[in-house]
Amino acid sequence: MYSQPLVSVCVPVYNTEKYIAETILCVLNQSYQNIELIISDNASTDKTVEIINSFNDTRIKLFKNSENIGLVANFSKAFSYANGKYMMFLGADDGMELNTVEKCINIFSLSEEKNIVIVNTYINIINDESQSVFKKKYLFGGGFISKYWGIRSNFLYGSNTIGEPNGSMFLKEAYDKIPKPLFVNSNMWTIDIDLKNELFLIGNGYMISEALGKFRLSAQSTSKKSLKFQQAKLFRKYAWTIYKDKRYKLSFFWVITATINSILLEVARNVFYALFIRNKAER
Repeated sequence: MYSQPLVSVCVPVYNTEKYIAETILCVLNQSYQNIELIISDNASTDKTVEIINSFNDTRIKLFKNSENIGLVANFSKAFSYANGKYMMFLGADDGMELNTVEKCINIFSLSEEKNIVIVNTYINIINDESQSVFKKKYLFGGGFISKYWGIRSNFLYGSNTIGEPNGSMFLKEAYDKIPKPLFVNSNMWTIDIDLKNELFLIGNGYMISEALGKFRLSAQSTSKKSLKFQQAKLFRKYAWTIYKDKRYKLSFFWVITATINSILLEVARNVFYALFIRNKAER
């Protein structure tokens, strides 16, 4: 039916009835149509599965866990079902512009000689009502990102400077080269950074200087609700773990820089939450 390569969009879900329909539609309505939408439900107790089943589209592939296996394990499980040449991760309450897949594919097709294994985009931070409240850019601009700098820019910044996973595409062939077990260095705050760093060990990246991905920060999101005052601590823990991982050849300088900047960013991030991401009941 399609002459274009298959793209697997992987969505781990748990109790996301409020946003899952919006997330599904942003995938199904992409300008690039040869997509499989893989959804791994982590034993949701709300109407998430019912809403997913209401869509009549053969590109949707729903897998249901018999019990909740945790965020990190469900993240990996969603990826395990992928069949495409290219893979993408999408948060169950997040989204992307309708030309995101097409634009990422175009970068891969034009840059084969540069060993690009991951393409990223700038990110729109959105609120409960899906309104953009902030555009997150890569500090060092768009274009080619070497594998060396792709890893170290995160530690220079003290957070995920490459950007949240929504709006990122990577080669399945590269993902399959990541050593097992997957994501042993990460925690629930750094799993997306760990994925990108593992990919940067394999090849280079590219940053599209457009805000194509959408990352939701709502009153109920994990980033705001559960990890409000733990993000810097979790990032520092990850930084020290990577420092000990000899594959990365990370110097002590990068860990200290990450430690200092992660604390400063946590303060700035929580000020941002207080100003822009408020519970509806407070309005």
